[in-house]
Amino acid sequence: MKKLLSLFITLCCAIIAIAQPLQRVAPEQVGMDSRRLMYADEIINSAVANEEIPGAVLAIVKDGKMAYLKAYGNKRVYPHKEPMTTETIFDMASCSKTMSTAVCTMILVERGKIRLSDAVSVYLPGFENWASEDGKEKKTIRVADLLTHTSGLPSYGPTAKLEEQYGSPHPEGLMEYIKTCKRQFKPQTDYSYSCLNFITLQNIIEKISGQTLREFARENLFDVLGMDHTDYLPTVRDKKGNWINTSDAHWASMTEGDWHSLIAPTEKQANDQVLLGQVHDPLARIMNGGISGNAGVFSCAEDIAVLCAALQNGGEWNGRRILSPQTVKAMRTVPRGDVAQFGRTLGWDNSSGYASNQGDLFGWNTYGHTGYTGTSIIIDPDNNTSVILLINAVHPVDGKGVVRLRSLVANAVAGANCPAPRTYFAHYYKRYLQFMDEPAITSNDIVMLGNSLTEGGGDWGKRLGKDNIINRGISGDVAMGIYDRLHQILPGKPKQIFLLIGVNDISHDLSTDSIVNMIEKNVTRIQRESPETKLYLQSLLPIDESFNRYKKLTNKTYQIPEINDRLKALAKEKKIDFIDLYPLFTEKGTNVLRKELTYDGLHLKEEGYKIWVDAIKKKMK
Repeated sequence: MKKLLSLFITLCCAIIAIAQPLQRVAPEQVGMDSRRLMYADEIINSAVANEEIPGAVLAIVKDGKMAYLKAYGNKRVYPHKEPMTTETIFDMASCSKTMSTAVCTMILVERGKIRLSDAVSVYLPGFENWASEDGKEKKTIRVADLLTHTSGLPSYGPTAKLEEQYGSPHPEGLMEYIKTCKRQFKPQTDYSYSCLNFITLQNIIEKISGQTLREFARENLFDVLGMDHTDYLPTVRDKKGNWINTSDAHWASMTEGDWHSLIAPTEKQANDQVLLGQVHDPLARIMNGGISGNAGVFSCAEDIAVLCAALQNGGEWNGRRILSPQTVKAMRTVPRGDVAQFGRTLGWDNSSGYASNQGDLFGWNTYGHTGYTGTSIIIDPDNNTSVILLINAVHPVDGKGVVRLRSLVANAVAGANCPAPRTYFAHYYKRYLQFMDEPAITSNDIVMLGNSLTEGGGDWGKRLGKDNIINRGISGDVAMGIYDRLHQILPGKPKQIFLLIGVNDISHDLSTDSIVNMIEKNVTRIQRESPETKLYLQSLLPIDESFNRYKKLTNKTYQIPEINDRLKALAKEKKIDFIDLYPLFTEKGTNVLRKELTYDGLHLKEEGYKIWVDAIKKKMK
C-alpha cells in the first residue's frame, strides 16, 4: 500500500512538474484578426486615459491557445505608480465562486461524495430549510440551489455584527449564522445572487474532504492544471489594525524578493492601508480569514487561461483532467424546470441580469462570471473562445463602474473572431509576438522596417550610434506582411521609419506593378496614420544568382532595377526621402550584388551592413 501511495505521489509530482502555460500564438494563427482586436485596445486604453480604471490585463484563449495577452495602464496608482504587467496577480473576488468553489463541488459530485439533489442539511446538520411564516409549508434547500442562487439565502451577511458577536476571523460563527438566518424566498421559485450560497458550499467541501478549501482546491484543481500563481491568501488584522497575511502564497518560492510585489492592490482602507494580498470582500476577509467560498482566490491571466482551456476542452488540458466532459457540459447548462428562467447554471452565469459582461455578440451557450474588484471571465463553447478581463477597478477607491466596459471589450473580441484577410508563416508570428511584448513604440523612436536584411542587422542602435532605434525586421516578410503589422507601429507616431521591402515579393512571382503598388499602400498608410513620421523609402538591394541558393529568384535580377526606378518615382510623388542603396552594392557595370558583401547571394556580410549604415547616416544628417 505504501509503495502504491508513493507511486501515486510520484506521478502527481510528475504531472505538476510538466505543467506549462498555454502556447502563445498570434490571433491570425487561430482564426482571429489582430487588427480588429485593436478596438479592444482602444476601449481599455481610453478607460485608462480617462481615469475610469487604473489598468487591466486582457487575455483571449482560442482553440486551447493564448491568442492575445496584453497589459494596460498601472497595477497601482497609490501611494505611487507601478505599471501593469501580464504577470500581475489579481484579487478575483466573486470569480472565485466559479473558478474554485463550483469546480471543487463538482469534483466531489463526480466522486460520489455529493449529490446535487441532496438537502444541504445532509452535509451540514442544523442547516435550516425554508418554511412559510405559518410553518405549514416547507421546502428543502438543495445543494443545486446553492449553485444556481435559487436557495433563498440572503445575498450577504451583517459583517460588522458578526465580527462583534464572534470576533475575527471566525468561520464557525459565520456558518452558524447562515444555518439559521431568515430565508428570503421559497427555494427554486426565485433568484437572488448570494455570497452565502457559496460559503455554504465551502463548508460542505471542507466537511466532506477533511481539508480547507485552500488545500482541496490546490490539490485537486490548481496543482493539476499547473496554476502555480493561483492561491487563497489567509489573512488577519494585526494589533495595529492592519491586515496581514498569515502564510506565504504558493508562488512565494518562485519569486525573488517579496511575493506581494506581483499583486495588484485593491482598496485603500480607513487607516490608509491599501489591501495587497488580503481579499477585498469584507465577509471573506473579516469572518473567513481570506479562505472563503464566495471570494478569496488570487490569480493571473495565464493561470485562468489554462482553466478556461481545460473547460473549453471538456475538463482536460494537456493530459491533465479536472472534470469529465459530461460534468463540464452540466456546469455550463441552465438546468431544466422552474429555475431555467433565472439563467444560472451550476456555478456559472449564462443569461441572468449579471451576465452583461458577455456583451451582445457571443452565442447563447456562452457562460461566465464577474468579480466585484473588476475581474471577468467569459467562455463561449460554440466558438471555443474565452475572454479574461482583469481590472483593478476598486483601487485606490471603490466606485469605478466597469459593467459597460466589460461589455464593450467582449463585443470587440467577438468581432475579431474571424479570419484575417491574409496569414503568414511561423517566423512572422514569432516575431509578431516578440514585438507585442516589447515596450510600445513612441514618438521618439526610429523604426527599421523590413525583411531578413533588416532583421539581420541586429542592433541598429549600436550600428547608428543611437539608443532609440527599433528593429522591426522579419525574415521572409513581404510588402503586405508589413502592411498587416503597421498597427504595432503607427499608433506610437515614431520619429522616423526606414522601409526596405520587396525582394521576397519577387520570389513569389509577383509583377513589378503589383510589388510597387503594395509598397505604395504601406507608404500611403504611414503618411495617413502617422503624418508626423519622417519616412525614408529605401531601394531594393541587388542579388547574385550565381550562388544558386534561392531558386525562386532565378532569372529575376532584371526586375530589381525596374522596381527601384518605380520606387524612386513614388518617393518623389509622395514627397519622401529615397535612399538609393542599389548602386552601392552592385558589381561595377552590372546589376549583380558584390560577392565580397554577401555569403549567399542575398544576405549581407558585416561589410555590407557598414555600407548600408553609412548611407543612412548621410540621410540622417
